Amino acid sequence: MQVTPNDLTPRIALFIDFDNGQLDITRVLNALRERGIIILKKAYGDWAKFAQFRKVLAEHGVDLVERPTIHAGGDKNGADIQLAVDALEACLTNRHIDVFAVVSGDSDFLPLISRLQAYNKKVVIVGMRKTTSSVVMANCNEYLAYENLGQVVPGHEAVGEGKVEELDPKDIQTAFALLSRAITLLEDEDRSVDSSTLKQKMLQLSPTFDEKTFGFAQFKAFLAEAQKNKIIHIGKKVDGTYPISLGRAGRLMEDEEEAEAAVAAAAEHVEITKPKKRRRR
Repeated sequence: MQVTPNDLTPRIALFIDFDNGQLDITRVLNALRERGIIILKKAYGDWAKFAQFRKVLAEHGVDLVERPTIHAGGDKNGADIQLAVDALEACLTNRHIDVFAVVSGDSDFLPLISRLQAYNKKVVIVGMRKTTSSVVMANCNEYLAYENLGQVVPGHEAVGEGKVEELDPKDIQTAFALLSRAITLLEDEDRSVDSSTLKQKMLQLSPTFDEKTFGFAQFKAFLAEAQKNKIIHIGKKVDGTYPISLGRAGRLMEDEEEAEAAVAAAAEHVEITKPKKRRRR
């Protein structure tokens, strides 16, 4: 997707404290793509110790910053300091970055949060509720609990082996699901929904989307097919654009996705809290 001067979509820099927790990068990236365009991705850790994660992180374009364990007790503070220094440098040298996302719940990052906010940057913290400091939660601009990041955008399914699945060109329902999700997000952001903003949002969520993959020469032809299937409703022309909203089938699709996400989240919670069975002697 080409970036134009009028594109106000937030630019996001992502910094991952990998020593603090090994989270599914796919779920994290999906959540952040809903909020903007990720233009910088860095992860800090001892990669000799986390060798099994290197491939999946590299496939997602994450820059791996090596922080080897020098002392027997570890070098946790060294990684934290490196992350903070790099984040501040990015803040000062890349004025176009609007949002700094930090994957960590460590209270050591509170000074970093305050300094980034002083430079008028939004700070998003991603982490597990049980390991994230309450002070960090209270002082960041937005906290994303990892346990709640269960809803997956079509085309970027959760991956165990690091493989990123593309939209299925043989199943237009995957494209319709992406379309429905994009409209919902734009409505939540109180933004007007027309063909231009909608295409931009869909590419933001899934860069692999291309209407030609599904046999449509133009995006408006894809939208016409979606309206024919009652996924969307295209309204009358207003100020040179046609407003778009979810149709009956689109609303049903949205309700089904929310229900599936709720069931998945509940199942994950039960799995985490389920007591271990004792072995009989």
